Amino acid sequence: MSSAIAELIRSQTGGAADGTGIVKLLEITKGFLHIDSTSQIPQFLVDYVQDQQQSQFGSYPDHKDIAPSGLFLAIFVIIAIAHGSLFTINYMRGHRFWLSLGFCFYATMRWIGFALRIVWAKNILKLHVGIASEVLLVLPIVFLASFNLVLAQRIFTWKHPVFGNTKIFWYAMLAIYSVVIAVVIMTIVAGVVPYLYFLSRSHYDMCRNVVKVTSILITLYSLLSIAFVIMTYIVPTSQSDKDALVYQPFWIKSFSPFYFPVKNAQSEGEDIFVQRYQNDAREPKRTIVGGGLDLSELNENDEVAELNEFEQAGEQKFSLKHNISVTIITITSVFVFIGALFRCIACFIDDTFASQSWIYDPVVMYVLWGALETICNILYLVGRIDLRFYRPDNFKKDNREIILSASKTANSDYPEAKEAD
Repeated sequence: MSSAIAELIRSQTGGAADGTGIVKLLEITKGFLHIDSTSQIPQFLVDYVQDQQQSQFGSYPDHKDIAPSGLFLAIFVIIAIAHGSLFTINYMRGHRFWLSLGFCFYATMRWIGFALRIVWAKNILKLHVGIASEVLLVLPIVFLASFNLVLAQRIFTWKHPVFGNTKIFWYAMLAIYSVVIAVVIMTIVAGVVPYLYFLSRSHYDMCRNVVKVTSILITLYSLLSIAFVIMTYIVPTSQSDKDALVYQPFWIKSFSPFYFPVKNAQSEGEDIFVQRYQNDAREPKRTIVGGGLDLSELNENDEVAELNEFEQAGEQKFSLKHNISVTIITITSVFVFIGALFRCIACFIDDTFASQSWIYDPVVMYVLWGALETICNILYLVGRIDLRFYRPDNFKKDNREIILSASKTANSDYPEAKEAD
C-alpha cells in the first residue's frame, strides 16, 4: 500500500529522480492526502520515503540521537564559553588574539548543529531544521582546518620571518582561503539543492559529484597545516631571515594554562621595542615568540626588567620553544583529517537510507565530530594557543611613522645600497 501511494505521489513530481525535492514532496503529500499537519502523514509512508533518501554522514536521527546530541551540545557550549572568556580576558589586558573569537564562533556552530539535530530527531519531517543541522555540522570541519592553517602559517613565519611577511606569501595564503570559501559555497549549494527542488537524474548526479569533489578538497585541505609545518623545517632559513629585525611578543614569559600577560604589556612592549630600534634601518618582521631572541640589550631600565623578569640582566635569552606547539597542530590536524576522510568516503558510497553501511552510523559521527574535536579544543585551551601563536599587533600610527622614518633616512644616506637591493 505504501509503495502504491508513493507511486501516485511520485507521479506529481514530473519524473524527478528519487531522493530529490523532499521538501516539495512533503507539501504535495499533504495536499494529496487532504491533511493540514505533517503529524497526520501515516508513519508507514514516512518510513517508505525516508528509505529512498540518499544516506548522509551521521544518518537521519531518531529518538536514540537525542542523548548523544544533547551531550555534545553541552560540551560545545562550554567550549564556546571557554574560548570567548579567554578572548575577553586577553582583550581587556590589551592582548588581542582574534582566533580565540574564531574558535568561539566555530564551537557555537557545532552546538547549534547538535541542538537542531535534537529537534530533528523528535520529528524527522522538520526538514528545514534537518537541512540547517546538516550544514552546521559539516562547516565546522572547514573552520577548524582553516584555523590550524593559520597557526601553521605563523610557525612558518617564525622560522622564515622575511619570506613569511612578504606580499607574495600573503597573496598566496589569501588565494588559498578564497578557494576554500568557494568550496564551502559549492558544498552548501550542492548539498542543499537536492532536498529543496525536484531534479532530473543527470542534475542530481551532478550535485552529488560536486559534493564528492568538495569532500576530497576539504580532506586534502585539512592536511595542509601539517604540510606547512613540515615545509617550515625542510626549507632552510636564509641569511636574510637570520639578519632580519624580528619583532616578537617578548613580554610573554610562559605558555602555562593559567598565565596571562601583564595588562597593557603589548602597548608597553611595542614602545620599548621602537625606542630601542628607532634608528635601525631594517623593517621589523612580526612573528610569534620563540627561542633564541636575545633581549639583553632591551634590559636597560626597570620597566623592561619588570616586564620580562630577567634574573640576570644582560645575560638571559628568551627560551620558549615550539615543540608542543607543533604537536598541537599535528594532533588536531590529524583528528580533523580523520573526520573529513570518513565523510569523504561516505560521499562516494552512494547508499540509500534503507541499505546504508556502518560508516553512516551516528556513533561514527559522534566520535569523529564530537569526541575527537572535543580533544582538539582541550589541546587548544590547555596548550594556550593564544600565547603560543600570538603575533604582535601592527605598530601604532606614531611608532609606525618612527620606523618608516628610520628606514627612509637610512636609504637616503646610502642610495647605492638601496639601488643594490
